[in-house]
Amino acid sequence: MSTTEQDSTSLAVEKDWFANAFDALYPIIYAHRTVEAATGEAAFAIARLGLRPSSTVLDLCCGNGRHMVHLLRHTPDVVGLDYSRDLLGFARTQLGAEGKLLRGDMRTIPFQGAFDAVANFFTSFGYFQDEAENQAVALGIARALKPGGRFFMDYLNPDYVRAHLEPESEREAGDFVITERRWIDEATERVNKATKVHRDGVLVNQSSESVKLYAPDALQRLLADAGLVIESRFGDYDGSPVCPENPRQIIVGSRG
Repeated sequence: MSTTEQDSTSLAVEKDWFANAFDALYPIIYAHRTVEAATGEAAFAIARLGLRPSSTVLDLCCGNGRHMVHLLRHTPDVVGLDYSRDLLGFARTQLGAEGKLLRGDMRTIPFQGAFDAVANFFTSFGYFQDEAENQAVALGIARALKPGGRFFMDYLNPDYVRAHLEPESEREAGDFVITERRWIDEATERVNKATKVHRDGVLVNQSSESVKLYAPDALQRLLADAGLVIESRFGDYDGSPVCPENPRQIIVGSRG
């Protein structure tokens, strides 16, 4: 057992952690994840997907709509799907009357052959402890795409996570003090995080997160089994390759 795992034995992650992790305090905990910060990421995705003004796009796990704002400036036909009512509310505030927002579970994407492109930003994949449920997400992406439609997935790089994981941190956001503990469970190949938020010394929120550490070959097999073909990979939004020194595993491909 690693030191990181030993330090975290008293912590636990609920199987359905995602049901509560993205609540009304999310914009405070992750205040740095802004529309402005998403500008370059969205531009990179738009270019790699080859989006046109006539393209239909699904922003899967759209969150507070920070990428969707930019997608809508390129094409008016964008649907954002997310499970969090709170984040969808923030998204509507940011988007105004533009775009379509839908509350839904990414394991049961309610579309078939509807989109020219599906975008999945910022590690919104690998949430589920049951491998069949993660496979269901990939199958849903393929099903939602038109024949030959393209997908963009921005996922973490497991090698980078293992080398750079910060076991514990504390920071301030306005009146809130946020402490985060992170650890890797090698038995399940998952990276986990437990977050506590205090205000004036009082605990006001706590949540957990857990994401599967898919190596590139494992992720390729999972996507291929769903009928998705990888065409290119990038290690970051500067177009650099996937390698242990780069933090991301950005995948661009198409429905086979």
